Amino acid sequence: MERRDLRIFTSHPVQYQVPLFRGLVASGVNVEVGFYHQGAAGRKAYDDEFGIEFEWDIDLLNGYPYRIFLPQQANYKTNEQLKLTPQILSWALGDKKTPLLLVGWFAEIVWLIWFICIMARNPTMVLCETTPISFLATPKPRWRESLLKWLLQHTSACLFIGTRNRAFLSNMGVPNKRLFYTPYSIDNQRFETQYGLLSPRRSELCHQHRLNPDLPTFLFCGKLILKKRPLQLLEAYLAAGLQNRAQLLYVGEGILRPEIARRARNANAKHVHILGFLNQSQMPLAYVLGEILCLISDPTETWGLVVNEALVCGRPVIVSETVGCAPDLVSPQNGWVVPLDDLQALTKTLLNAYDRRAEWESMGHIGQKKVARHTFGTMAVGMSLALDSIAVTSRRQIQ
Repeated sequence: MERRDLRIFTSHPVQYQVPLFRGLVASGVNVEVGFYHQGAAGRKAYDDEFGIEFEWDIDLLNGYPYRIFLPQQANYKTNEQLKLTPQILSWALGDKKTPLLLVGWFAEIVWLIWFICIMARNPTMVLCETTPISFLATPKPRWRESLLKWLLQHTSACLFIGTRNRAFLSNMGVPNKRLFYTPYSIDNQRFETQYGLLSPRRSELCHQHRLNPDLPTFLFCGKLILKKRPLQLLEAYLAAGLQNRAQLLYVGEGILRPEIARRARNANAKHVHILGFLNQSQMPLAYVLGEILCLISDPTETWGLVVNEALVCGRPVIVSETVGCAPDLVSPQNGWVVPLDDLQALTKTLLNAYDRRAEWESMGHIGQKKVARHTFGTMAVGMSLALDSIAVTSRRQIQ
């Protein structure tokens, strides 16, 4: 078997990416990951959107080779990037034969590395989440769009996470032969195992967290920020008249938490609960307490991995039509897709979901089947196919 090497450059250790790195190692790929900064892996860090300091409580730094260029949290300011540029460039360009995978274009230094690799004919790969609607949602100068198109069109292999991400890459002119399917995934096994252990204790856990186990429970899971529309969900819940018939549970932190609490208090909505931040090992608890996930984010929600989490745990979902995973993971058989910022439609959907609560369990089973293909193993296969394609192309160039 031909030896396959891969370098990966990404922003920081992310709980949704690290199992993929380990999976690549397990599949026989010689991986080295370069992290721009350390983030909240093995240390405390402050998250502006959560509004709290925290440290991830699962191991993100073992099971694969890596190096961290900035052993603290990044600010991505120009001076910081310039200081790190020599060592990152030396690492990224150190071996012309080893493909370099860029996970998104999170800072200017990525664009520089990307451009130099292409000009030097070093094999490059890109994994991004961008969708056509998320790309249009953020205004950008024409030169930047043109440069991005050129970079993508000259990249050796582009990995797409789903239908809308593939559409974006195709729109940017990437040919089909250089597109490889790597379906966006979470650690399904960890969620399945922990959910299975906790779910028999749901009644006890509901009482522990001051929830009524006999009331149907709608769930919001994520940062309490404008992008994710947590207040709009509350308004729809109130407009539907569900405050005495169902619970609304918020799991997360963010700038809108005080406003959500104030609005619920003023409406005398006693069954609205804010559980707060749950660390990664605790996340399956959210899907034990909450019975139907609501993710109604704006177009910048390029995927929505909480949907994967909910489906793995056998929960139906309600998502806005702009959420990236909607065409891949949500259908009338396992959930609802609603127009963005349409309070009336969302209100009707919550009522419809409530009326069909007897079907939630069967809908959850269908959702589990939908998400079954979204595994790190499948992602690793897609990456391996991309590496094989690059190897074939390199041999042809030599000949």
